[in-house]
Amino acid sequence: MENGKLYKKELGILEKKKRLRKRKIYDENITDLASNDYLGLAENKEILDKACLHAKKYKSHGAKASQLVNGYHPAHKLLEERLKTLNNFEDALILGSGFLANMALFELGRKGDVFYVDEEYHASGIVGSKLTNAK
Repeated sequence: MENGKLYKKELGILEKKKRLRKRKIYDENITDLASNDYLGLAENKEILDKACLHAKKYKSHGAKASQLVNGYHPAHKLLEERLKTLNNFEDALILGSGFLANMALFELGRKGDVFYVDEEYHASGIVGSKLTNAK
């Protein structure tokens, strides 16, 4: 079967259910109200320039694999230390995605703890909340 026609039936079903999603090239002229860029850092050129200068100080400027495989980059450790200090925390931990953060958050739950999560919470949080020992 031709590549484009392999899932034609399934895609048609999704389209009828109004659940078909298509990737689109990001339009830089729109006001983005749906992103995770809560602090507006994604368009801050000064931060980008500083990050690039900082990354060039290292032999490697990327982790190359997951933290479980290679360990994490010294820049991650530096950021953790800075966040710990800024927030007056005991420690800090940088995670690679919201999914991983939700898995880690709910893993901290102990018997007797309670997490309040509504149906609007991200799907990874819903999954994580089902894996905890907490209620």
